[in-house]
Amino acid sequence: MPLAAVGYLDGTLAIYDLSTQTLRHQCQHQSGIVQLLWEAGTAMVYTCSLDGIVRLWDARTGHLLTDYWGHTAEILDFALSKDASLVVTTSGDHKAKVFCVQRPDC
Repeated sequence: MPLAAVGYLDGTLAIYDLSTQTLRHQCQHQSGIVQLLWEAGTAMVYTCSLDGIVRLWDARTGHLLTDYWGHTAEILDFALSKDASLVVTTSGDHKAKVFCVQRPDC
């Protein structure tokens, strides 16, 4: 799917349909989005935010699939493993966490 995603510090994840150049979904977070990553070859988007949570979104539907908790401060950066089985985060709580990602098949 020709989709693009933009994360804003107001907590909005905007997903655009590039073929029609229109906004497809607006997904709300409780706090600002720090970074987003697409899972290669899929319509899955991961976001991390200032509330210390990593979220997994389906860009086709705009639905939140799951979230990953564990930090007590804002997430400053994160990475997704090549096979999309792990998410590694760093946070203002001076901790790094590794999350085993189990997402539903889409």
